[in-house]
Amino acid sequence: MKLRSRRSARVVLAVLGALHALPGCTPRASVPVRPVVLVSVPPQAWLVRRIAGDAVDVEVMVPPGADPHTYEPTIKQMRAASRAALYVKVGHPNFAFERVWFERFTAENPSLQVVDGTKGVTRLSGDPHLWVAPAAMHTMAIHVASALAKIDPSHATDFSANLVRVESEIDSLDRDIRATLAPFAGRSFFVFHPAWGSFAEAYGLVQVAIEHEGKSPTADELARVVARAKAQHVRVIFVQPQTTEQSAVVVAEEIGGRVVPLDPLAYDWADNLRHVAQTLREVFEHE
Repeated sequence: MKLRSRRSARVVLAVLGALHALPGCTPRASVPVRPVVLVSVPPQAWLVRRIAGDAVDVEVMVPPGADPHTYEPTIKQMRAASRAALYVKVGHPNFAFERVWFERFTAENPSLQVVDGTKGVTRLSGDPHLWVAPAAMHTMAIHVASALAKIDPSHATDFSANLVRVESEIDSLDRDIRATLAPFAGRSFFVFHPAWGSFAEAYGLVQVAIEHEGKSPTADELARVVARAKAQHVRVIFVQPQTTEQSAVVVAEEIGGRVVPLDPLAYDWADNLRHVAQTLREVFEHE
């Protein structure tokens, strides 16, 4: 009986030893918890990840495909907000999502650090999409790198080095866009929602919006837009994928043109702005 017990014990110990040697079965060292950084829109997430790398976890509060005017955070996002270390704001008073939700986040998490990403950037009235201008994103990069160093001093040197690289990337993008659009200075492009005003101002273009202050146009306003578009031989109305409206389709039909999507909220910020510049050039060349 004792011999059987000893053999059983040896078998159990051998099995436990084998399990201990298997991947995933060895005791793990504690994994450091990375700071959580909240951003309002995907282009900001692109920037934070370019500067912070894997040193932080980034939570986008208005995810791809969502409309900042109507989006409500999920329970998962609210939990992330309750334990986040930093919030990178767009900072424009007309940015609907922050106007509705920002104070709720800070009330739930009084220790949340906040950085106004576009502090010092010229704000256009009624158009909070400041990040579509490379100069504004350059300013945001500086603010973000400084804020990250405060919440995670151990990676401050990395953040500083990454900032230099992303600044160079932004400046190179700006030069490319200027070269692409320089022949079309003064030209107008028509949009439904006024999301590209900062981009237009940066590159000497004129944005003509169908919608104003979140309100769809009246019949008279729509007629004036159609007349202006016809006078300028416009054939394209740009829309956001998140907020396409029938009014844009009506204008396009009246001018014998078409509706084309441009997304100011796309995550891959640099490639997206290159795409926008190329699209505008192609449209201008055929109008």
